[in-house]
Amino acid sequence: MSGVCFFGAYDPAYPRNRILREGLRLVGEEVLEARAAQRRAIFRYPALVAAFRGRARGADVLLVPEFRHKDMPLARLLKGRRRLVFDPLVSRHETLVADWRLHAPASAQARWNLALDRWSLGLADLVLCDTWEHGALFERLGVPRARLRRVLVGAEDAFFAVGPPPAEAPVRVLYLGGFLPLHGIATVIEAVAALEHRGGGPPDFRVALAGRGIEWEWARAQAARLGLARIEFPGAVDYADAPRIVEGAHIVLGAFGAGEKAGRVIPHKVYQGLAAGRAVVTGEGAGLREVYEPGVHLLAVQRGDAAALASALALLIADPALRAALGGRGRQRTLEVGSTARVGESLSRALDAARAEG
Repeated sequence: MSGVCFFGAYDPAYPRNRILREGLRLVGEEVLEARAAQRRAIFRYPALVAAFRGRARGADVLLVPEFRHKDMPLARLLKGRRRLVFDPLVSRHETLVADWRLHAPASAQARWNLALDRWSLGLADLVLCDTWEHGALFERLGVPRARLRRVLVGAEDAFFAVGPPPAEAPVRVLYLGGFLPLHGIATVIEAVAALEHRGGGPPDFRVALAGRGIEWEWARAQAARLGLARIEFPGAVDYADAPRIVEGAHIVLGAFGAGEKAGRVIPHKVYQGLAAGRAVVTGEGAGLREVYEPGVHLLAVQRGDAAALASALALLIADPALRAALGGRGRQRTLEVGSTARVGESLSRALDAARAEG
């Protein structure tokens, strides 16, 4: 019995598990999938049991992908002699309470999500983290360091195949994402306002805030209130179109949220922009510095600091040579550590360690 079965009500189009699945295939691992629709457990669990029985027979590893904390108890029950690997990607408590602020810190929902974090992480034989800084949070939630392995997020190969930026003006700045609080959209809009209203400002530029999500409506209203003429909101983007949209940009924005979570992670959009050879500016953080050197591979600014972001953007907009240098070095670094094959190799080594302990 050998192979990896992805298990749970995960979104098969989500970049993280797309890269993990394809990366494993590239290194010769058999990849199976036992998936069900994202619905209430009373319906989801029977569907997952049926999928598991039909598709997981050849697997010696059961891998529960990102965000599927609630599927870990069933995975533990079904795993048998298989090794159970969890790729949480986030803490539910930190995301829903500290980041999205959907629940008050002292609420029953906050306590429940903290308990679910600890319970789901504790059920795994091995826990994956996207940065060691994020892994430290999982340690505080009860995971011993010996049961943690870092597997970077990386970028899909389609982003490495993106062509050069447009030769003509204006300089195009791109945010592509889900308008999450983590991303610091308010900071981005404030920075663009500072650039638009700055006397003797940078050359002609345009900013596209592409995608939809939690803060999309607020962002559009705020840009209108400020009378910003250089921001556009293209709306929802099919993930298959993301490389094409990045190809139309000169500068790619990362995440600028002031919360602790933003300092732990390296968002998909950072890897994607760098893979495409674009100049990337993102928020400073210990997680980022595990992989990239600010000033060499990309620019990093204090998170939540609109003035710092405006200055970084002004510099990049005005200096095509700097954009090209950062983009070239950032792409090379991402090829070394964040291609689909490199991520697959990293995950395969982690799974081999888990198998050896079984």
